[in-house]
Amino acid sequence: MGGKPNRHGRAAALVAAVGHLSLVTTGALQIHPQGQGWLSRAIAYYGALSGAESGYAFFAHGVTPLPRANFHVSDATGATTTDALESGASRETEIRILNIITPFLRNEDPAIQRSIAASWAGKVLARHPGAQSVAVRLETCDLPSMREYREGKAPRWELHYEAKFMTRSRPRTSRDANGGVL
Repeated sequence: MGGKPNRHGRAAALVAAVGHLSLVTTGALQIHPQGQGWLSRAIAYYGALSGAESGYAFFAHGVTPLPRANFHVSDATGATTTDALESGASRETEIRILNIITPFLRNEDPAIQRSIAASWAGKVLARHPGAQSVAVRLETCDLPSMREYREGKAPRWELHYEAKFMTRSRPRTSRDANGGVL
């Protein structure tokens, strides 16, 4: 049981590794299997499951900058904290947040942008009951090319949208005036 692997086991592992790397290479080159046969379907299925067909285009010139939304929440004393829609919950959550922010940045209608930003501000204000205001900031990370990076250019965040939302003042009630006693 605990002995050396046999020649057939090593050969099978080598064939599997070479096959996988071949699919990764074809995926990176944007070569996809054509046809309706079982082999084409099996290759496409394996590529989708393993990520081998993804193309690995993260470093390509056409990749859009990474967006983020920050919310600067201020209370009555002027103390400010920074919040986000969600972060760290899971990779899927991060992808969903990006799928919300990216269309916002692509939309050029100020009324729609203001409505979406107000909705986000309401969500953030609900999490901070003592808050008086929230500044919504949408930025993208400007990554320099490798040449620019070697020349000393650092990544930086570019501001694309900013709006400040205030909580509505509510009328004082007799409960507020009497310290909670009527």
